Amino acid sequence: MRLRRVAIILPLVAFAACGGDDGSGSNGGSTQDPAALEAKPWILTQMLTAGGQTQILDVGVSASFDGTTISGNAGCNGYHASYEASGNEISFGPVAGTKMACPEAESSTEARYLQLLEGVATFETSGRSMSMSDADGTPVLQFMQG
Repeated sequence: MRLRRVAIILPLVAFAACGGDDGSGSNGGSTQDPAALEAKPWILTQMLTAGGQTQILDVGVSASFDGTTISGNAGCNGYHASYEASGNEISFGPVAGTKMACPEAESSTEARYLQLLEGVATFETSGRSMSMSDADGTPVLQFMQG
């Protein structure tokens, strides 16, 4: 009887270790914990330009997550939006923010960041870094914990 239990349990353990389609997308099959977003504020370090190039940022774009709302500075203006995250999938509601006049560099960075944020479909955290990708799996936003 004992040998029979091992024969049944072993395949179940092996099957569970292989994983399944948990919607985790391009992160190697590991499930992300949305609570990892809430640890500390995130500072945007890179984003994808409209031409598909990676732009390294020195403008203070930030994001803080509290479980239901993202908020921060988009380059010049403050912003906030609701969000929902499950596994590594994430979606954002409409963004609201302040409307201060800003220098052109900050305004264009802010507009692009908010545009990319609306199209984010997944996230992946690793240590102190986070990547957000669009529905095609293209990384569009890169953050470091602040």
